[in-house]
Amino acid sequence: MKLSDVAAALASDVRINILQWLKDPQAEFVSQREGDLSEHGACLSLIAAKAGISVPTASRHIERLMQVGLVKTTRIRPWNFHAIDADGLDRALRLFDELR
Repeated sequence: MKLSDVAAALASDVRINILQWLKDPQAEFVSQREGDLSEHGACLSLIAAKAGISVPTASRHIERLMQVGLVKTTRIRPWNFHAIDADGLDRALRLFDELR
């Protein structure tokens, strides 16, 4: 993980909003049939609807966050659920902390 990659991933208001929503998915999203919002995160269709973007666009945003290790995905049946990757977030915060 490089600081420049993390900074580039965070250069999108949509991706920042997604991270904020995934911080407390139970408060941000309506319940879903499969998966547990607090344990597994939110499915892509919920994220896309909340962001007001298409599912393919939301998928690209999630993929960018996954590439830098800020989001993890859990597959349950045919659906993927996305949540903050706490370890990845800690690594990213350490990179920013090194700037001090």
